[in-house]
Amino acid sequence: MRKGWVWSILLGVVLVGAGVGIGGAMAYGSNDALPEGFSVSGLDLGGMSATVALEQVQTRVTEWEAMSVTVADSDGGKLEAPTLTFKQLGMSIDVSEGIAAIERFRDLNWWERAKQRYRGDAGGVYGMKVNWDEKKFKDVAGRAWSPLVIGQPTNATRTINEQDEVVYTPETLGRTLDLAMMMDQVRKFEPLALAGIVATEPLSLKLTIHERYPDVTIEKLKEEGLDRKIAEFTTSFTSSGEGRSHNVTAAAMALNDTLLMPDEVFDYEKIVNLAEQKYGWKEAPVILKGKLTPGIGGGICQVSSTLYNAVLMAGLDIVERRNHSLVVHYLPAGLDATYAEGYINFRFRNSTGKQLLIRTVVENKKLTVKLFGTLPDNVMYRTETVELKVNPPKTVYVANDKLSLGKQDTVQKGEPGYVVESYLVKLVDGVVTERKKLSRDSYRSTDALIAVNPADTRLLPADDGKPSPSPEKSEGPVEPV
Repeated sequence: MRKGWVWSILLGVVLVGAGVGIGGAMAYGSNDALPEGFSVSGLDLGGMSATVALEQVQTRVTEWEAMSVTVADSDGGKLEAPTLTFKQLGMSIDVSEGIAAIERFRDLNWWERAKQRYRGDAGGVYGMKVNWDEKKFKDVAGRAWSPLVIGQPTNATRTINEQDEVVYTPETLGRTLDLAMMMDQVRKFEPLALAGIVATEPLSLKLTIHERYPDVTIEKLKEEGLDRKIAEFTTSFTSSGEGRSHNVTAAAMALNDTLLMPDEVFDYEKIVNLAEQKYGWKEAPVILKGKLTPGIGGGICQVSSTLYNAVLMAGLDIVERRNHSLVVHYLPAGLDATYAEGYINFRFRNSTGKQLLIRTVVENKKLTVKLFGTLPDNVMYRTETVELKVNPPKTVYVANDKLSLGKQDTVQKGEPGYVVESYLVKLVDGVVTERKKLSRDSYRSTDALIAVNPADTRLLPADDGKPSPSPEKSEGPVEPV
């Protein structure tokens, strides 16, 4: 009887002990408080329930992503600029490993949780990753802050005023926000740990500006070499009729603003063609077979001749030039430059080493050609001509039965012919340093034609009794004087 009670008592003790043990284990395992030493990016969560720990982690992530920045000018002055949060600027904080560990611990049954605690592997230290969406940053920051600094670059300009002075207007630099450097500034404030101190006031960033130069700067313009007016020459056409005046003006307008690159050869034929296309020609005297006769385009050679003299005043290299067959009255003999389509052209080389600009002015029946480019201030040129021979004109009488005996009428005024040499003289500091021969030119004389009564004895000339012969067609092309 006593023996049975003993066993009963022992069994009861065992059962009670087992119950206590199981109850203790259940109590040990049912507590979802995170073990000591559990942390996420420096945030100590040990002893907190999983629910509280998750809220704590999310709160800190939200606080960091809500931290804001604004911008100031380069001197630190405040600007009327939007304030943007780190999240708006594309920052995100990744603490997924720590959150997953908390959730795993929370979702364990009491037995697994107890075992983990018993084994000591329920704790853990978890970090975080800070990620930036660069495209989002540039898009958001660009729209918010770029208007504070935006500005398109403007090219430098060069103009020539009424006093023929070359005037430069400086370029304006463009201003754009350097978004890459702005992003670098923001990232210096990104969290190193969730446990860090979050700024409660917006952080101030300095605007970082990228300056853009325009395509055309003063430096580039000055390198082109249009420093100043280097030569000018004027001729008059006050005695010209309407047709010739039109042709001179048309050719001058086509020539105006011609720009030559270094070593480029100027071709007057291109100017003639351009003027004809844009303005057309009118009837005016031309030289044909050694005589002045009505034709189309008379006057265009005054433009080439005026240009020729301006070119000489700048000391440029002449490539092709021919004098008229007859003397012209707007320039001294030896200093004209004729043009005949398909036969004779006027060409010169821009030998300044820089750009050369040709400007023309037609005013009060005067033509002025101006050259703008590069020429040392102490250098100048002048021309000289030497008359080698004069061929006086013949006087030829022709019959006119409408004139009474003893009366006469001048049909054509006589002009002497010449042989001349022309020279280009170079002066440095006012001292002649070179005298170069340009050309030796011959000009035909023009007979004086006098109409008299058929019975007038002067019809028998004192020389060979014949007027000067007219040149054949092959003797020369049409020259628009």
